[in-house]
Amino acid sequence: MTAGDAVNIWLLTFVLSIGLPASQEKKPGTWVRAGELGPKPRQITDAFPLSDQNNIGNWEQYEPMSDEFDRAELDSNKWYPTNPTWLGRQPAFFYPGNVSVAGGQLHLAMKKQEVPDMPKDKGYHTYTSAAVQSKTKVKYGYFEVKAKPMKSHGSSSFWFYDSTPELWTEIDVFEVGGGAPGFERKYNMNVHVFRTPAEKNHWSVGAEWVAQSNLADDYHVYGLEWDKEKIKWYFDGVIIRWVENTHWHQPLTLNLDSETMPEWFGLPKDSELPSTYSIEYVRAWKKEGGDSRLLFSDTDLKQGFLLSYSDPTRGRDIETVLNLDNEKNKPAWRLCQWGTKYSLAGSRCAHHGNGDISYENEGKKVIVGGQNSENRDLILEIKGDAEYGATARKYGESWPHLLIEQDAVATYPLDEMEKVQFKISLKLVYFQNHMKANEYDPNLHAAQFQMFLIVKNINKQSRDYGNYFWFGVPFFDSRYEIPPVYTAKDADHKNSTGKFIYTIDGKDFNTTPLKAGNWVTIQKDLLPYIKEGLTHVTQKGHLSSSDPKDYAVVNMNLGWEIPGTFNAGIQVKDLEVSAISKKKD
Repeated sequence: MTAGDAVNIWLLTFVLSIGLPASQEKKPGTWVRAGELGPKPRQITDAFPLSDQNNIGNWEQYEPMSDEFDRAELDSNKWYPTNPTWLGRQPAFFYPGNVSVAGGQLHLAMKKQEVPDMPKDKGYHTYTSAAVQSKTKVKYGYFEVKAKPMKSHGSSSFWFYDSTPELWTEIDVFEVGGGAPGFERKYNMNVHVFRTPAEKNHWSVGAEWVAQSNLADDYHVYGLEWDKEKIKWYFDGVIIRWVENTHWHQPLTLNLDSETMPEWFGLPKDSELPSTYSIEYVRAWKKEGGDSRLLFSDTDLKQGFLLSYSDPTRGRDIETVLNLDNEKNKPAWRLCQWGTKYSLAGSRCAHHGNGDISYENEGKKVIVGGQNSENRDLILEIKGDAEYGATARKYGESWPHLLIEQDAVATYPLDEMEKVQFKISLKLVYFQNHMKANEYDPNLHAAQFQMFLIVKNINKQSRDYGNYFWFGVPFFDSRYEIPPVYTAKDADHKNSTGKFIYTIDGKDFNTTPLKAGNWVTIQKDLLPYIKEGLTHVTQKGHLSSSDPKDYAVVNMNLGWEIPGTFNAGIQVKDLEVSAISKKKD
């Protein structure tokens, strides 16, 4: 289910200030401040949380979620100017045009207006609001905003959430109805559990604290401290609530938004609009060591693609940009179509009724699924019958690829990591064999969908500096129920890299064959397998040392290679590759 589903369920059962009775299990312990704050800490430095100016907690700034908003526009490397998986709470529609950066602040507006993109058939009308979501996820840390909520019946919110097939949790730092009668001074806080492997019913533990003055009248510092044991809320550096952390242990996105909440705050009045929720800064910190960081960004594939040339000798040259008809998109992924007869460069960007966007030609099709579409996040289809025609591939000839590829956003030596956490859900959409029986050679012809990581020597003092090997995870191979281990030098066609390929046994990751229409979800720590591969490649003489301090994951690609006359499509969703560092002593 999507974030939109999450909040719609929440809307139907919403009672923020008390736990919902959907689950009868024991709720976590909690405490809420009664009365005034008392003495407030004095701001000495911006380097540490307001509540911990002497840095007793050993905080290090977490740059991917920190922003002073001192640019001319929103930093597209850190933030989406909307919520990629949710259209907003009806009737207000999240509209990117309501997000702006000016005067060193982020502004989220609510307006009485209708825009062409507004899906009225889904209950959106009359109002537009705004949302900003982080492009990275985080687990644990200290998060702080200095903000002034909007003075209207519209909400001003700061929250964290994520939804996967196994886990769906949420932490609401605040939801303020700055102009709603009776809510002007209320700091509303909550934690939600929508789904775990053991729990299917939504429940929450909410609370409120009442400030001395209306929250929308001035800027205040709102903070959240989140660790394995407790979640703590702060107002102007003073703790006002804590709750035992019994369930909130998954990486979450950071969200700032304005919403209409008709059943809670009521609908905005015309005289209040437009109204603006302003954020002076967002600052994030992590404790030294042991944190989790995404190695690759835009894993829901909403920013489009840099399209490679079909000629692999052109390397990273870009033929065109497939920006999903959005000029503001700055793609993180390259879409590689090496060896194809049919470049997608001339294809039309097609929009579909369910929010899907596609590019298609005779040889391939790429679908970026809509926020609430059954086709989210990505479908890659390749058509071997068009690529090869009546002639099967011969030995030494290259073959068509259709894959997404990206450099890691940061590199971490293998010996500094506790895990390389990998998650993915896959569905074989279809598979068609167009090979003639008298032409088929299983040593030459296949349809393969797999992931490769480049594991590279990053130590400038090492004799292997710059050398690398391919670490492969196989998901589908037309020759096998479950793809087997494969190790060899990449050297069987004219565009070979000459580097060693180490592909693990598919059974190590998945024992369920990919069959058309069935989903398979994989969650695994890759690090032990990467280290085994490093040792193997060294023993084979392709590297001189297997010291993990010299090597890092620097790149990944995921997709199809079709050295045979096959047509096939696979859907990918919930992709994540995270580096979890070792805790420092």
